[in-house]
Amino acid sequence: MPAPFVFDPAVKTHARTLERLDTEQVAWLGTIGRDGYPHAVPIWFLWQDGRALIMSEPETAKVRNIRANDRVLLHLEAGADGEQLSVLRGVATLSPEPSTAWLPRIAAAYTAKYDAWLQRLNLTTETMAERYSVMIEVTPHKLIAW
Repeated sequence: MPAPFVFDPAVKTHARTLERLDTEQVAWLGTIGRDGYPHAVPIWFLWQDGRALIMSEPETAKVRNIRANDRVLLHLEAGADGEQLSVLRGVATLSPEPSTAWLPRIAAAYTAKYDAWLQRLNLTTETMAERYSVMIEVTPHKLIAW
Protein backbone atom coordinates (compact mmCIF):
# COMPACT_ATOMS: atom_id res chain seq x y z
CA MET A 1 0.00 0.00 0.00
CA PRO A 2 1.48 3.37 -0.96
CA ALA A 3 2.05 5.96 1.74
CA PRO A 4 -0.58 8.68 2.20
CA PHE A 5 0.00 11.70 -0.01
CA VAL A 6 1.65 14.64 1.78
CA PHE A 7 0.73 18.08 0.52
CA ASP A 8 3.47 20.70 0.25
CA PRO A 9 1.81 24.12 0.68
CA ALA A 10 4.78 25.71 -1.12
CA VAL A 11 3.70 23.98 -4.35
CA LYS A 12 1.02 26.07 -6.06
CA THR A 13 -1.23 23.17 -7.11
CA HIS A 14 -0.96 21.61 -3.64
CA ALA A 15 -1.87 24.87 -1.89
CA ARG A 16 -4.80 25.46 -4.24
CA THR A 17 -6.06 21.91 -3.78
CA LEU A 18 -5.85 22.17 0.02
CA GLU A 19 -7.82 25.43 -0.03
CA ARG A 20 -10.45 23.87 -2.27
CA LEU A 21 -10.68 20.74 -0.11
CA ASP A 22 -11.58 23.03 2.78
CA THR A 23 -14.11 25.12 0.85
CA GLU A 24 -15.64 23.05 -1.97
CA GLN A 25 -19.01 21.69 -0.98
CA VAL A 26 -19.40 19.03 -3.65
CA ALA A 27 -16.86 16.55 -4.98
CA TRP A 28 -17.24 13.39 -7.01
CA LEU A 29 -16.38 10.04 -5.47
CA GLY A 30 -15.36 7.38 -7.96
CA THR A 31 -15.46 3.72 -6.99
CA ILE A 32 -15.15 0.50 -8.97
CA GLY A 33 -18.51 -1.15 -9.58
CA ARG A 34 -19.26 -4.85 -9.40
CA ASP A 35 -19.32 -4.92 -13.19
CA GLY A 36 -15.78 -3.51 -13.33
CA TYR A 37 -16.90 -0.10 -14.62
CA PRO A 38 -16.31 3.16 -12.76
CA HIS A 39 -19.14 4.46 -10.60
CA ALA A 40 -19.11 8.18 -9.76
CA VAL A 41 -21.45 10.09 -7.47
CA PRO A 42 -21.51 13.64 -6.11
CA ILE A 43 -20.86 13.75 -2.38
CA TRP A 44 -20.55 16.20 0.52
CA PHE A 45 -17.32 15.84 2.46
CA LEU A 46 -15.08 17.29 5.13
CA TRP A 47 -11.32 17.46 4.73
CA GLN A 48 -9.76 16.61 8.08
CA ASP A 49 -6.38 15.24 9.13
CA GLY A 50 -5.28 14.49 5.58
CA ARG A 51 -8.39 12.61 4.52
CA ALA A 52 -11.89 13.19 3.22
CA LEU A 53 -14.77 12.19 5.49
CA ILE A 54 -18.02 11.30 3.73
CA MET A 55 -21.29 10.30 5.38
CA SER A 56 -23.30 7.78 3.38
CA GLU A 57 -26.50 5.85 3.63
CA PRO A 58 -25.51 2.24 4.30
CA GLU A 59 -27.17 0.56 1.30
CA THR A 60 -25.60 2.64 -1.48
CA ALA A 61 -23.58 1.42 -4.44
CA LYS A 62 -20.54 3.37 -3.24
CA VAL A 63 -20.55 1.55 0.10
CA ARG A 64 -20.97 -1.85 -1.59
CA ASN A 65 -18.22 -0.97 -4.05
CA ILE A 66 -15.79 0.09 -1.30
CA ARG A 67 -16.45 -3.15 0.59
CA ALA A 68 -15.39 -5.06 -2.55
CA ASN A 69 -12.54 -2.77 -3.68
CA ASP A 70 -11.12 0.07 -1.61
CA ARG A 71 -9.53 2.00 -4.51
CA VAL A 72 -11.24 5.33 -5.13
CA LEU A 73 -10.93 8.76 -6.73
CA LEU A 74 -12.03 12.01 -5.14
CA HIS A 75 -12.52 14.53 -7.93
CA LEU A 76 -13.13 18.22 -7.34
CA GLU A 77 -14.96 20.37 -9.85
CA ALA A 78 -12.77 22.23 -12.37
CA GLY A 79 -13.19 25.67 -10.77
CA ALA A 80 -14.82 28.79 -12.16
CA ASP A 81 -12.39 28.96 -15.07
CA GLY A 82 -12.52 25.23 -15.84
CA GLU A 83 -8.75 24.96 -15.44
CA GLN A 84 -8.32 23.94 -11.80
CA LEU A 85 -8.23 20.18 -12.00
CA SER A 86 -7.70 18.35 -8.71
CA VAL A 87 -8.12 14.59 -8.46
CA LEU A 88 -7.04 12.57 -5.46
CA ARG A 89 -6.40 8.87 -5.98
CA GLY A 90 -6.38 6.71 -2.88
CA VAL A 91 -8.15 4.19 -0.72
CA ALA A 92 -11.38 4.29 1.22
CA THR A 93 -12.24 2.61 4.47
CA LEU A 94 -15.61 2.24 6.12
CA SER A 95 -15.31 3.37 9.70
CA PRO A 96 -16.32 0.82 12.33
CA GLU A 97 -17.97 3.74 14.14
CA PRO A 98 -21.28 5.10 12.86
CA SER A 99 -21.40 8.70 11.68
CA THR A 100 -23.14 9.74 14.91
CA ALA A 101 -20.04 8.68 16.89
CA TRP A 102 -17.99 11.10 14.78
CA LEU A 103 -20.15 14.11 15.67
CA PRO A 104 -18.05 15.33 18.62
CA ARG A 105 -15.08 15.57 16.21
CA ILE A 106 -16.81 16.91 13.09
CA ALA A 107 -20.20 18.48 13.88
CA ALA A 108 -19.00 22.09 14.17
CA ALA A 109 -17.07 21.97 10.89
CA TYR A 110 -19.80 20.04 9.07
CA THR A 111 -22.49 22.46 10.22
CA ALA A 112 -20.36 25.47 9.25
CA LYS A 113 -19.84 24.03 5.77
CA TYR A 114 -23.31 22.65 5.02
CA ASP A 115 -25.85 24.33 7.31
CA ALA A 116 -27.64 26.28 4.54
CA TRP A 117 -27.90 23.14 2.41
CA LEU A 118 -29.05 21.04 5.37
CA GLN A 119 -31.76 23.59 6.21
CA ARG A 120 -33.10 23.43 2.63
CA LEU A 121 -33.44 19.65 3.10
CA ASN A 122 -34.99 20.03 6.58
CA LEU A 123 -31.98 18.30 8.11
CA THR A 124 -29.46 19.08 10.82
CA THR A 125 -25.96 17.69 11.11
CA GLU A 126 -27.30 15.28 13.73
CA THR A 127 -30.19 14.00 11.60
CA MET A 128 -27.84 13.77 8.63
CA ALA A 129 -25.48 11.56 10.66
CA GLU A 130 -28.37 9.33 11.73
CA ARG A 131 -29.63 8.80 8.16
CA TYR A 132 -26.17 8.73 6.53
CA SER A 133 -24.81 6.41 9.17
CA VAL A 134 -21.74 5.03 7.39
CA MET A 135 -18.60 7.14 7.59
CA ILE A 136 -16.29 6.72 4.62
CA GLU A 137 -12.68 7.79 5.12
CA VAL A 138 -10.73 8.51 1.94
CA THR A 139 -6.95 8.64 2.30
CA PRO A 140 -5.22 9.97 -0.83
CA HIS A 141 -2.04 8.42 -2.15
CA LYS A 142 -1.61 10.57 -5.24
CA LEU A 143 -2.64 14.04 -6.40
CA ILE A 144 -3.29 14.72 -10.06
CA ALA A 145 -3.62 18.48 -10.45
CA TRP A 146 -2.85 21.40 -12.74
